[in-house]
Amino acid sequence: MDFRERDVSVRGLSLRVRERGPREGPACVLLHGWLDHRGSFDLLAPLLPGRTIAVDQRGHGDSSWSGAGAFYHFVEYVGDLDVLLREMQLPLPIRLIGHSMGGAVSLLYAAARPDLVAHLTLLDAAPMRIGPAEVPDRMRGWLEDLGSPRARRPVASVDDALHRMRRGNPDLPPAVAHLLVQGAVGPDPARGGALAWKWDPLLRARSPHPYTQEVLQALLPSVRAPVLLLRAERGRLPDEQKLRGWLSPVPALSVETVPGVGHHLHIERPELIADRIRRAWDGIRRDTPPAARL
Repeated sequence: MDFRERDVSVRGLSLRVRERGPREGPACVLLHGWLDHRGSFDLLAPLLPGRTIAVDQRGHGDSSWSGAGAFYHFVEYVGDLDVLLREMQLPLPIRLIGHSMGGAVSLLYAAARPDLVAHLTLLDAAPMRIGPAEVPDRMRGWLEDLGSPRARRPVASVDDALHRMRRGNPDLPPAVAHLLVQGAVGPDPARGGALAWKWDPLLRARSPHPYTQEVLQALLPSVRAPVLLLRAERGRLPDEQKLRGWLSPVPALSVETVPGVGHHLHIERPELIADRIRRAWDGIRRDTPPAARL
C-alpha cells in the first residue's frame, strides 16, 4: 500500500485523510470537489514531491456527516481546513491543491489566512459568483430542500452506481467514472450493509448564504500566495479572459487552459497536471528567500 490513512478529529467531526510521502517536511493538502472524495487524487498525488494529504471533506467519502439540525454552509469547509492543519501539526506555510468546490474552499482559506498558504493550485475551480438578486430564491429553495429525506441513497451494485454517475454526467470519461465510483459507494449500516452512496444527501440542498460578487471582490485582494488556475478546455469554467477578470484582485495569478480534458482534468491527465504543479512549486523555491522556504 502506497499510502497511510487515519481519521482526524476536527470540530466535533471525524475527517478521513490519505497521506503519501515522507511523514516530515513540506506538505500539500488536496481538497476534492462536490460529491467526490479523497480517492479522486489517487493518480495525481503519487506524482507530486513531498508529503501529500488528501482529505474527505465533511459529508463526503468516509468523513462524518454534519449532525442533526446542521447544514453544509460553505464557510464550514474553510473552518474545517483551518483546524485540520493545526490538528495534524503540518509545517506552515502549506501548499494547497483544490479541485472544483475544493478549489473554492482553498481560495477562500488563502484569503482568510494569507500567511499560512505558500502556493495554491485551482483545478478547474473558481468561486461561484452569485448576484444579490439571486439570494431570495436560494433562501426559499433552501427551505424546500431541508424537507428532503436524509437517508443514504441506495444503489443496486457498483455497476448501477457507475451507470447513474455517467447518466448524470454524460461527458465523464469511463476511466474517470470508475475511479470516482470506487470511493463513492459503500455499505449502509442502516440498511443491513446494502450498498449506497456515501455522501450526505443534504449536500445537494441549495445554500441560503452564497458568496456574492461583492463579497468575493473584497476577499480576494487578501490572497498573498501565488495562484495557479488550470482550466480544463472542456470543463465548467468560462474562458481565460473572463476568469482573469473575475479573479483580477488576486495579486499573483496565473491562468492556463489544459487542452482536450474535462472537469476532472487531474484524473484524465495526471502526469501533465503534476508536471505543471511541480514547475510552479519550483518557481516558488527559486524566488523565495531560504529562511522562508517550505
